Amino acid sequence: MSSIPDPEHGAAQAFEALYRAWFRPVVRWLPAMGVMRGDVEDVAQEVFLVAQRKISTFDGENAGGWLYAMSLRVASNHRRLAWVKRLFLSEHAPEPEPSDSAETPESIVSQQQWLGLGEEVLAGLSDKLRRVFVLFELEGYSGEEIAALEKIPVATVWTRLHNARKQFEEHATRERRKRGLP
Repeated sequence: MSSIPDPEHGAAQAFEALYRAWFRPVVRWLPAMGVMRGDVEDVAQEVFLVAQRKISTFDGENAGGWLYAMSLRVASNHRRLAWVKRLFLSEHAPEPEPSDSAETPESIVSQQQWLGLGEEVLAGLSDKLRRVFVLFELEGYSGEEIAALEKIPVATVWTRLHNARKQFEEHATRERRKRGLP
């Protein structure tokens, strides 16, 4: 790949060169990292948003390695968020109906029902499980970062996350039935 200017000589110029040289390779890496083809370009843009924020810390060496590691983290976050979205929005949530106008009152009520369900389910988790679940699944923190924040071993993070996911799904199923939602 072409050489990337040293970020100290102009972060904007360095970022522009990085983007031009590496956008296509990043797009090619993402499917291997578990990103669905339809989401690849959006996730690649997320990678470069992170790169733009961090360009001042980049030493100009091994741009591919730097972007690959960043792509792994962004792809991992994307997959985690997709898991939560699928839980609420896949076969259970009503499909939005195409319309020329803005949201209909029915779609607003439906969205509010699903958001209320999510809040109710999260409230049903213990504080310890809820913190780990939200930090990992919704905020995108790594297990190691959560362990440092919570001052617990990483293995405990994974155990809590496993238990939180299981309870979350059980609570969601119970609440959907209780509310008469699909």
